[in-house]
Amino acid sequence: MNPEQPPASIDLSRRQFIRLGLVGGAVIASGATLSGLSGCSRRADPAEGFRHLRPADLALLAPLVPVLLAGAFEMNDASVRKALQGMDTLLDYGAPGARADVFELLDFLQLAPARWFLTGSWQSFETMDEAQAREAVAHWAGRDRGLSRLALRALAAPLQWAWYMTPEGSRASGYPGPPQQVSA
Repeated sequence: MNPEQPPASIDLSRRQFIRLGLVGGAVIASGATLSGLSGCSRRADPAEGFRHLRPADLALLAPLVPVLLAGAFEMNDASVRKALQGMDTLLDYGAPGARADVFELLDFLQLAPARWFLTGSWQSFETMDEAQAREAVAHWAGRDRGLSRLALRALAAPLQWAWYMTPEGSRASGYPGPPQQVSA
């Protein structure tokens, strides 16, 4: 660079300046979010009676259980807790990497902008009643983003598998269970 030449000026219109500010803010927010999700932040201990699911996870998932397992069994607080304990047990048997992915998704859904991106709803699930949760899940399932539908399946599948592993679930599905007597 020649010291006698003035520095090149950057000509930004007002619209470009605002766009640059928004993009810069999004990059900074994304970096902060990623550092929190990648383990740089302190992880909470599991909720009482659970091996892996944390209190925030239970608050997020509890309103979704009646919607994702609708018609499977009579919904009350005890049955929702049993379903979440089944999911927790299933996560305990899963590979650590898969379990970490589920927890990253749960952490991601705690953030309002991320929840809006995936589900289309700014409102947290714990503040929704069952009708609102049903509507939010229906909207979430119909999103155009494949990532959104994949995230929904990542939460729904372990809950459904955990329920089918129970004696009530296997009877309701028509599966009689493993053979009681093996003929020789």
